[in-house]
Order: sequence, then structure tokens, then C-alpha cells
Amino acid sequence: MSMRIEPTADARLLETVYLEILEPSFPATELTPRAAFLEQVRNGDLDALVARADGAVCGAIVGERVGSTVLIAWLAVTANRRDRGVGSALLAAGIERWSASPDVDLVLAEIERPDLHLADPAFGDPYRRIDFYARHGAAALVMPYYQPPISEGMPRVRGLILTLVASATPAPAPGILGADEAVALRSYLLETFGPAERGDDETARIHAAAGAADGIRVIALNDYGEIPV
Repeated sequence: MSMRIEPTADARLLETVYLEILEPSFPATELTPRAAFLEQVRNGDLDALVARADGAVCGAIVGERVGSTVLIAWLAVTANRRDRGVGSALLAAGIERWSASPDVDLVLAEIERPDLHLADPAFGDPYRRIDFYARHGAAALVMPYYQPPISEGMPRVRGLILTLVASATPAPAPGILGADEAVALRSYLLETFGPAERGDDETARIHAAAGAADGIRVIALNDYGEIPV
């Protein structure tokens, strides 16, 4: 299999990526509407890398830039190319691209907890996703987390693990997130969630965990059971 991975902002190519790769791979609660997706890539809020194998689009990884943090918003591969190394190559390419930027301190991902989300034939198996990211050196941040509504009218997506994929000064898990990375994380959370509104205990707990005096623990992904829900 001959494969190339390249960044793109080409609207026609991204339309194909959205319709043929992202839309079949993610529920509506986790996928930005198509028009908004294309606009966000165009204005630089999203950065898309696309994999082609033998001339055909076969996968994509999309990072969302928030301050000095990049969140891996979506990583998906076409059904006929899964388990052939495309996902691993995309993740490596994304980490290399974003980590090379001197103003990126963190690369994060949101992963469903296997004890709270069931496997789905279309949207994947949380256990396999944990194993995939763990094999590539990712770790879990010990703090409660949810995905804010992806668009108006959509619910919060709960039961997620905020995952540390790469950082400017990586440290092995278990350990404590570095001081600079903790500052970047708090900035990311404040911009993503905003301050907790009155009565919003979920968001308040997230900000409290990020500001804990004893730091933010980093643990192996397979130890996610230690993370408060």
C-alpha cells in the first residue's frame, strides 16, 4: 500500500473527507455540522491532515487549535483500510506537525470511557480506542471531563477521558502534569467551557480539578477507573 499524508484546506477534498470518512465514523453529537467544519478549516481553527492510499482518500486527522493546545477533534479511517496502519500513521503525522510548533504546549484527545460507553459497529469500540492511544504513548489526565455541545441543540457528551497525547516537556505516567502544561490546560478549559455558571457543578468540578494545589495527575490510560466521573 502506497500512502501519503498531507495537510489540506481544499474545500472539495474536505467535503469528501466529511461525507465519506467523518460522518460515517462519528455520531451527530460528536461531529460539527458540515458547513461549520469547512468554515473552521478555512479560517484556521481546524487543521486537517488527509491520508491517501493508492490515490484514494482513506483517513483523516483533524486538530482544533485552542490557545497553546491542539485537541484531536477527529481521527478516522475508511472501513476498508482499518487495521492496516493508517490510523497510526495519521496520529504520528498529527503529533509531529503540531508538536513542531513552538507555541503548542499540549496535544490532547477525548476518549470514551469503556465502562460508560458501549462498542458500536459504526462508531467503534472504546476498549480498542484506549489500546490504540496507549500504544502510541498517550496517558490520561485525572479529572472529570465532558465534551461541550458540539453545536446548538446538541447535548453534552459525558463519560469521556481527557487524554494527554503529547506535550512540550513530556513526562512518563504516572506523574504530575508539568507547570507550563498545567497553565496551558487551564487556559484551554476556560476557553472551551467558559467559567462555571451558577448551578453548573459539572463544569465547576472540572475547573477545580485543573486548579488543584497538588497538581494534575497523569496516569496510564488503562487505569482510567481512577478518574472521577
